[in-house]
Amino acid sequence: MIAQDSVGRFDETQYEEETRERWGDTPQYAESQRKWAAYSQDQQDAIKAQGGRLTIRMVSEDPDASPDDPEVQAAIGEYHAYVNRYFYACEVGFLRGLADGWVADPRFAVNYENIRPGGAAFVRDAVHLYCDRTDQDG
Repeated sequence: MIAQDSVGRFDETQYEEETRERWGDTPQYAESQRKWAAYSQDQQDAIKAQGGRLTIRMVSEDPDASPDDPEVQAAIGEYHAYVNRYFYACEVGFLRGLADGWVADPRFAVNYENIRPGGAAFVRDAVHLYCDRTDQDG
């Protein structure tokens, strides 16, 4: 729900109106807005930096990495926990939908493509694997 570039700096106002129109009536939106407003600027900056590091790890700059690479899967697990901790309760099905959106919307896909060619599809496939495995475990 927050626009993020390839190194984790995101501008929560860039798509504010569209975000509110699309998700404003969801519990995730309300929780995210409440939590984000409670953070200090220093906390917001630290959260953004952490998100950037996780994004790079999820996409993997290693051209030989695959979506089921243990390091990639660990990064996705940490990203899932990150979203739950700092933004909103994110069930695996919701995470899967986010990953689909990262590919479907070129405004988001470019962030992953800037890390590596094919990055958006790579991270979507990796998130789908994570979600499949988490659903089986849960």
